Formats: sequence, structure tokens, C-alpha cells
Amino acid sequence: METPEARDLAAFEEVTGGFYRNPDAELAAGALRHWLRMVAEADEEQIARMFVLLYLFARIMQTSSSGREAFEPILRGYEGPHAELAQRLLQAADDPSFPSAMRVPVERPEILDMLWADFFVTGEAAPIERIFGVLDGEDRVRSRLEAWLRERSLLGGSKRRLTASTLASVGLVVDLDREVIVTDGDLDCLCFRIAEQRVPIFSMLPFELTGDDLMALATKGSAVWSLRLNASAHETVAEICRAEAQRPGGPGRRLALEPSGPARPFAL
Repeated sequence: METPEARDLAAFEEVTGGFYRNPDAELAAGALRHWLRMVAEADEEQIARMFVLLYLFARIMQTSSSGREAFEPILRGYEGPHAELAQRLLQAADDPSFPSAMRVPVERPEILDMLWADFFVTGEAAPIERIFGVLDGEDRVRSRLEAWLRERSLLGGSKRRLTASTLASVGLVVDLDREVIVTDGDLDCLCFRIAEQRVPIFSMLPFELTGDDLMALATKGSAVWSLRLNASAHETVAEICRAEAQRPGGPGRRLALEPSGPARPFAL
């Protein structure tokens, strides 16, 4: 016989993976009960990573009156550890200062998670279109590499040739004589993909990326990864990807059409 806890877990998995598909308030209430159990058992480090789930449940409260009605008695009755999170969620529906993924700058991967939470709740295209906007940002690796190619050096020719050979070995080809980058596409995304394969690409580059550079690169790479993965599980996402990949913008847009390959399902 299925226990209430098992039913709540199943509800949690369904709601966090696509509430828009079945916006049932009782299902959402079961998901919330499971999340509160997670909150009660979490340590401080785990709590810090739970904001995106709080955000998802807040969006349900903000967009579904029946969801809000189902949530309120559960949240008011919660007295376990980290009860301040339940109170913050209770206030979110009427709090104009509560963060919105549609307004904050998309400058780090955590904001992408918030945008996916928005989509999972509403099923709307706008959050996904905003994720595509990340792929229109400056290609920082390409800019820095072009500057390196234009540098004039009377010495160090053999070192430059060695650097070019090392980069070519991982698929990033440059022509030292013509001072051009042969590899096309978004090099930020390419370097992210290379790094995922545990190749030390950042130590191979002939320059050091700043912390801001690395965060921008990680955000771009995470955007492509999440678009591919969710397109394989949500036909709505696949349709948006097909349309957005053809729009003017950064070359990274086209990467969203590539298959995700073997990977774990996307989860908040």
C-alpha cells in the first residue's frame, strides 16, 4: 500500500518537472509537503541550495489561486526546522519585492534555474526566450583569443606555435600566419563543453580568464545544456528551441538543436 509520504514524493517529482502539465492544487500541496520534509532534514549548506524550489512554489502561489488556498494552511501549520522559509513562502504571493527571474539580470547559472522554475509552473515561452538571450552575449574567449593573435612578439614564436598546436588538439584551431581563429561558433560554449570532458582547457589558453569571464562562460554553457535536456522532455521547449535557434543572435543559439546525449534528467 502506498504511503502518504510516497504519494507526496511522486507529486513533488511531477510538480517540479512540469506543474503546467497538470496544474492540480492537491498535487501541488503534496509536493509542498514533501519539500517541507526536505527542509526539516536539511543542513545549512543544503538550505542555501533550496531557494529555487522556494521560488517555484512561490510562483505557484502567485499564478494559481487554488494552489495558494491549498498551500496556506500547510505553511501556517509548519513548525519544524527552518520555519522561516515557510513564512517567507507564505508571504511571497503578496510581496512585490520577491525576486522575479523575468527581471533580474541572467548573470549566473542559478538564475537559469529560476527561469526553468517559471517555465515548469506556467508553461510559457518567455522564460525560455530569456535563456536564449544569454547565448547572444559577448564571446569572451573569442575576443581574448583574437587579441592574443594580434599581439606582436619578436620572441616566443615557438611558444605561440606550441600553444596553437595544443589548442588544435582539443578542437580550437587558430592560424598564426593569418592571425585568425579557424574554429567557428561560440568559443565560450566550446570551452565549456571541453571542460565538461575533464580537459584542462583553461590552462591551455594563452591568457587567464577573470572570475566574471568564467561565470559568463558557465552561464552560457549551462543555458545550452539545460535547453537541450529540457527539449528532450518537453515538446513545448523543443518547439521554442527550433524557433529561437533560427533567430538573429549569437551562434550559440544553434547549439540548442543538438541532441543532449546520455544525461540525467533535468531537476531543480
